[in-house]
Amino acid sequence: MDPTLRKYFLVLILVGVAGLSASAVKAQVGMCAIQTGPLQPDLIVDQAPLKSEIYLSEEHFSGNDCAVDENCVTKPGNHLLLRFTTSTPNIGQTALVVGNPAACLDTLFFEFSMCHQHYHYHGYTAYRLWTEAGYQRWIASRNLQMPTSAGINRALLDAAEANGDLTVGRKQGFCLEDSRPYPINGNPPGPAVYQSCGTNQGLSVGWADVYSADLPCQYVQITGISEGNYVLENQVNPDQVFPESDYTNNSTAVRLYIRPHHGNIPALLQVLE
Repeated sequence: MDPTLRKYFLVLILVGVAGLSASAVKAQVGMCAIQTGPLQPDLIVDQAPLKSEIYLSEEHFSGNDCAVDENCVTKPGNHLLLRFTTSTPNIGQTALVVGNPAACLDTLFFEFSMCHQHYHYHGYTAYRLWTEAGYQRWIASRNLQMPTSAGINRALLDAAEANGDLTVGRKQGFCLEDSRPYPINGNPPGPAVYQSCGTNQGLSVGWADVYSADLPCQYVQITGISEGNYVLENQVNPDQVFPESDYTNNSTAVRLYIRPHHGNIPALLQVLE
């Protein structure tokens, strides 16, 4: 099956891990354990597809839609969505190993979704749409060495969401696999290893896990947004669930101009340099 179609049908839902310490997550052992040797993966967000594969979409959701059930949108009806592609390469020294989600039940990694009838994965990436002023305050005060679910980072995000500087995408879907080659220093990667959402999830060095803009929940709902400039931030492994050699390179951002639909004037999105 085509990787994009496989990802579509096996798309997994992001669930937060707020309240769990990074050390508790990293200490997990068993079939879902992450390697603890001297070599570590290093995840980044590829800014190029985030900038080039992004668009506005006005869509309708019924009351029994999984997007409503799992809070990807706030309620049934018509919504304006900011859709974009997320690509997260592994540029580290070893593969990120997850394994079989069926072996991870009752752990910190997976749970089973009754709505989608497949496994839901905990905490791979975060989507945030900021006002320009809010984003500047965030990057000036955040601690990139800490999980976003703790300390100053949690306080900053909560305050920004409360005062309207931040809109958060909810429960985006993830199935971790070798989706697209990402040559490092011009060197092509080895063959794909992780290509089974059902039995063997992970991410090899030199490969990116890709979620195209048209996938379910692959967006931020921006219904009612005001016209103006914004910043879309995409951060992989925000709660440091997976050990990495470097957490400071996990986030990238794109500046945008957004004009919502007004009468006969259609909605408009521009990527700003």
